[in-house]
Amino acid sequence: MRARRVIVIVCCVVGLTAQHSARGQDRVSTGTPISTEQGLQRFREAKFGMFIHWGLYSVLGGEWRGKQIPARGELQFIDSNVEMMMQSLRIPLAQYREVARQFNPVEFDAQRWVSLAKRSGMKYMVITAKHQDGFAMFHSKVSKYNIVDATPFKRDPLKELSEACGQQGIRFCTYYSHRDDYEDPNSYGNSWDFHESTRDFAKYLKEKAMPQLRELLTGYGPLGLIWFDHGIYTQQQAKQIVDLVHNLQPGCLVNGRVGDYGQELMGDYQDLSDHGLPASGLQEDFEVIQTLNDSWGYNKFDDRWKPPRVVIRQLVDAVSKGGNYLLDVGPTALGTIPQPAADILEKVGAWLRVNGESIYGTSASPFLELPWGRCTFKGEKLYLHIFDWPHDGVLLLSGLRNEVTKAYLLLDKSHTFELTRDGDRLAIRLPGKPADDDDTVVVLEIAGKPEVAPPVVLQKGNSPIVLDYVTAVTTGRAIKRFNRVGNYHISKWVDPQDSISWSIRVSEAHRYQVWITYAAQKEWGGGEYQVLIGSTSLPATVVDTRAYSEECFGPGSPCERPYHYMTFHVGVVDLPRAGQYDLKIRPTSAVGHDLMYFKSITLTPLR
Repeated sequence: MRARRVIVIVCCVVGLTAQHSARGQDRVSTGTPISTEQGLQRFREAKFGMFIHWGLYSVLGGEWRGKQIPARGELQFIDSNVEMMMQSLRIPLAQYREVARQFNPVEFDAQRWVSLAKRSGMKYMVITAKHQDGFAMFHSKVSKYNIVDATPFKRDPLKELSEACGQQGIRFCTYYSHRDDYEDPNSYGNSWDFHESTRDFAKYLKEKAMPQLRELLTGYGPLGLIWFDHGIYTQQQAKQIVDLVHNLQPGCLVNGRVGDYGQELMGDYQDLSDHGLPASGLQEDFEVIQTLNDSWGYNKFDDRWKPPRVVIRQLVDAVSKGGNYLLDVGPTALGTIPQPAADILEKVGAWLRVNGESIYGTSASPFLELPWGRCTFKGEKLYLHIFDWPHDGVLLLSGLRNEVTKAYLLLDKSHTFELTRDGDRLAIRLPGKPADDDDTVVVLEIAGKPEVAPPVVLQKGNSPIVLDYVTAVTTGRAIKRFNRVGNYHISKWVDPQDSISWSIRVSEAHRYQVWITYAAQKEWGGGEYQVLIGSTSLPATVVDTRAYSEECFGPGSPCERPYHYMTFHVGVVDLPRAGQYDLKIRPTSAVGHDLMYFKSITLTPLR
């Protein structure tokens, strides 16, 4: 699924309307179409999904004629991914086509797969309808290179999964490789069978990609989302695809990898880097994608399975920061999910049956940092996920300004805890050992919506103070965001009501140089802003960092540094005493566009 440059995934988030039948089972509504915003709301409530990489590469299992594809864990080079081995080993198309003759997943059972996903606590399923190798895992009328026409199996597994998902209340979604297709001479990716000079990408889009997407959107029920990978270079091409999806199914979401990775988000939500977890919360819809072992597709050499505890904590981590968690499995060529994967998922599902209230439909933690775990909340309940049990049995929670009316174990609501308070510092008296070694959840019932004091960034000795998105407090339209090329940054601020601020505590009186790091487009140059520290105001002007220079973007010529961050000296500030100060950055006046892509601001002591 990985590639060196671009990845775009299309996963339509099914009309997630779960309704109860007469027997009490959840079923996905196939009735009135839903809007994109309704689709997003259901995506936000779902939190946990199953990703499935399944195709001809599953037959190979990580080996081609004695050559093995290694599993390199977090080093996601193209050569370490089994689903990309046609490209990494330059397997000729004629030889790779022969693999289809061996693909006969006679043990595939759609109901069993969906049932496992449901027992695991997953709410949506995303499966590879077509990966980069160009082979369709559905009965496409556009190309005979598909599982019905080119294999002895002669069945459409996507149709069967769509029906099973509808029956069992799981949102059905698909992955579609819209840019790379090693079977099509006009697509990207296959340079060993086809010469780039003969490529006509517009022809590929018109004659294969768009028609196959139309097949998926019109023949497989309501899709929750389409997951695109390896983003297209031009925004016009991405818009074509987004418009097609939303015109046919407004409630079907499009992920952010549909467009150029260096450009602004074109889809409805963002996907983090493969195997990535955010350092802190984001303020836009996003999804974390992880694997159960080190591989996306089936790899017979990869037995590095994540323990249930790791999966549970990654899920909690993603949800506590405002995102969803999409966990991948790689079925075998026979159509079975490896037993170790199934065993892990069953244990995660058992945890969720007890603790699901603290996951589904919750919001991100109001605390920016917690030393002992994570937090989610819903209504007037805070769910404290305790990863590191306090040795003295006293859990400390700083910054909560609300009255706490009750504290108890989620798995045993009759087990309440003694509370003591000193200002906004709350102490919760817990038992001597955790109730759940993976993640014990304590519920705090509070009065009103959570109100939390901002964190204070402490200077260590006389070292520089570096402030970034993790500890920032945003107001107005300024939000914390992610881009696969730009990484984590803050943007969307346009006037003085939009700001970023921090509380800092310096260890001694000092004079500091102030440096700011950001990226800016050409038209943003000249925008005025100010840095406020204590009673000092430092005026500054945005400089064009060539974040999107014209020469970077030509047809088939992506810019290598579209988020070009640079560091600028803002000025010098005197902090006349040790203690706490507030630092704020904001536009001086309305600029009519984004001020900058903010990365960090640093206070460096003058020696």
